[in-house]
Amino acid sequence: MNDFEEYMKIFKGLSLKEKQKIVLDELKVLSYYSNKMCTQLGVKNEMLLNKEQLDTNNKVYTEDDFAEAVIVYIGSIKDSLSAFTDELTLIDEKIE
Repeated sequence: MNDFEEYMKIFKGLSLKEKQKIVLDELKVLSYYSNKMCTQLGVKNEMLLNKEQLDTNNKVYTEDDFAEAVIVYIGSIKDSLSAFTDELTLIDEKIE
């Protein structure tokens, strides 16, 4: 069994709140790295920060709080990747 399959086997056995924590933690990491890619290229980009993300730091939060935080992280990642891709396109155009 490969590592990811083992990971998923363990993940599936967790409670919903534990799964949500992992999802949020993974989105935080993706958001950080997508922002860092931009920073390394000198691309203007800011990580989105929103109250909804802070709501999930509380021990008790609603499913709405979780969904809203996920959307904020996805938006931040999309913005970073878009800015990064735009910059790569400009670099490619300059090379041609």
